[in-house]
Amino acid sequence: MRTLPVELPGREYQIEIGVGNLQKSLVSFIRLLDPELVVTVTNTTLEQLYPGKIRNLLDPEGFSNETCVLPDGESFKNLETLQVIYDFLMEKKANRGTVMVAFGGGVIGDMAGFAAATFMRGIRMIQVPTTLLAQVDSSVGGKTAVNHPLGKNTIGAFKQPNHVSMDLELLKTLPSRELQAGFFELAKHGLIHDRDLFDFLNQNQLEPLDLDFLEEAVFRSCRVKARIVEQDETETGLIATLNFGHTLGHLIETHSGYGNCLHGEAVGTGMLFASYLSWREKLLGLSSWEMIRSFLEPKMRPVSLPPLDFEKFCSLLLHDKKASREAVNFILLRDLGDCFIQKEMPLELIWNHFGLFCSEFPDLCRVKLL
Repeated sequence: MRTLPVELPGREYQIEIGVGNLQKSLVSFIRLLDPELVVTVTNTTLEQLYPGKIRNLLDPEGFSNETCVLPDGESFKNLETLQVIYDFLMEKKANRGTVMVAFGGGVIGDMAGFAAATFMRGIRMIQVPTTLLAQVDSSVGGKTAVNHPLGKNTIGAFKQPNHVSMDLELLKTLPSRELQAGFFELAKHGLIHDRDLFDFLNQNQLEPLDLDFLEEAVFRSCRVKARIVEQDETETGLIATLNFGHTLGHLIETHSGYGNCLHGEAVGTGMLFASYLSWREKLLGLSSWEMIRSFLEPKMRPVSLPPLDFEKFCSLLLHDKKASREAVNFILLRDLGDCFIQKEMPLELIWNHFGLFCSEFPDLCRVKLL
């Protein structure tokens, strides 16, 4: 088991990464917290795959615990489903002594985290991410949110977990498509801040599943994110670089309809576009662009979008139909492992490059531009 500390002003939490380590990692920490009640938030799919998983760990320890089971899928990551969590907490008489456990992927982690941030003005919570994407992305860093019909993750709060327990054994039940979607987020950290991580990933294969490789890869990826979060917890500067690939990725998810493509797939397309844009603007060298392309392209699945015009493109990027701004901050690359924030990049310039990108990769980004 690998342990990674995240040190923030006045507090610290541990990320524990291992295989078959859930009981030791989770139960030991809950015992330290000594909660009045533990509420696990999970979804229907996980409850079928691992019936009563957290409850079965906690019952022998004598902890009072309850399980809130939500419908599965990005389409349920909204205020209506969030209300279900609040109703459950009220019904079970949860209070400030309650500890919440988020047992699931990014959707569960985001919604449970947001609920924990706001219920009783904040209760303690533990992230137990069950997907590769959640392990390297949403479970670390404290960003929690739900979607709005006009924009992904636009309603949320910062809520750092008290502990993160990652058991890579849980990845064995993930479909290949889900694993690959998570791999894009993992690779992102190498592309933007750690060339050695990118090279390590480029020299290994994700499947067949090698848990020793994944333990090292997840540890390195989380280390990149943890060090960034320590320097910029509330996204005022450096942490914004973690949005590499997300500007277009969120547009794809919103415009295609939440749930029609996986978050990691949309981000993968967004990373390829951001790298392409960096090369087209003569910021990224040809050899680096070709290396990134050869790494990402074979792993990608096509994304299909409804027809898109410039006005709709701008409103989706800005999350506002009536926005008067003509530019947006965009994360670009100077080299492998070296990114920067391009301030106020003109939307028309991004749109023109997006048209060229769609022409260059018609089988990967299927959309009619109007």
